[in-house]
Amino acid sequence: MRLRLGILLFAASLLPAQTPDFTGVWKADVAKSKFAGPAPSSELMIMDQKGAMLKITSGVTDHHGEYRSSVAYNTTGIESKNEYHGLPMKSRARLDGDTLSIDSQVAGERPTSITQKYTLSSGGKTLELESTANMNGKERAETVVFERQPNEAGDPLRQPEQTAGEHFKNVQVLKTLPASRFIDTMHYFTASLGVKCEKCHVEGHFDSDDKKEKKTARDMLKMVANIDEHNFKGHPKVQCFTCHRGAEKPLAAPPFAMPGVATASAAAK
Repeated sequence: MRLRLGILLFAASLLPAQTPDFTGVWKADVAKSKFAGPAPSSELMIMDQKGAMLKITSGVTDHHGEYRSSVAYNTTGIESKNEYHGLPMKSRARLDGDTLSIDSQVAGERPTSITQKYTLSSGGKTLELESTANMNGKERAETVVFERQPNEAGDPLRQPEQTAGEHFKNVQVLKTLPASRFIDTMHYFTASLGVKCEKCHVEGHFDSDDKKEKKTARDMLKMVANIDEHNFKGHPKVQCFTCHRGAEKPLAAPPFAMPGVATASAAAK
């Protein structure tokens, strides 16, 4: 009997560990969480895990309204590419027991790294997210405790988001963009031109048309859309960064070499 039991225990130890299933609808318990800034009024998350792929759709509601995001990771450590507030982000995600760890780097002039650790409780009813964002040497850490919800609780996130034209005042070009994508696009503009929002907008009155730069930006958006439509079958191959490269005024000719500064072609070799 002892021999048989020993064989069974040894065989069980050889079985592969079961992959934790994060799939489900999760709602943040705001009272149990510690946020880096003001706490949101609600935070909802849908996780869909299929094999090595994990898709996370999030919706955060605060005094500014609702912000949504969607990312997908390969949990075997293969690099995944997503966006973070309109900027390219590359990540590597790995599973270790009931923990999913994600290390991400965000593109742009300001070095930004994000580490996230999702830990699933033994009963599978609670999910804790510990995250740290480091931007320009400044660290922001927070812990969010999520509780599993019935599937229908995720219906609000499955519904179409308000468009930019519906949500914001005086949107004339990007009307059909989802409101969250509109804000992320604004972030992309500032990073591409190396400017701040106030370059085109009147501070505190973003719907105002008082600045000529705002009209210029609209004209540039139409120009870029026209180029992509007629040359790349509507695919966004040409964008603001294509010409501006982080400068307010794009160069019209190759620059003269400066002492001690390598040219782009030399740096590429």
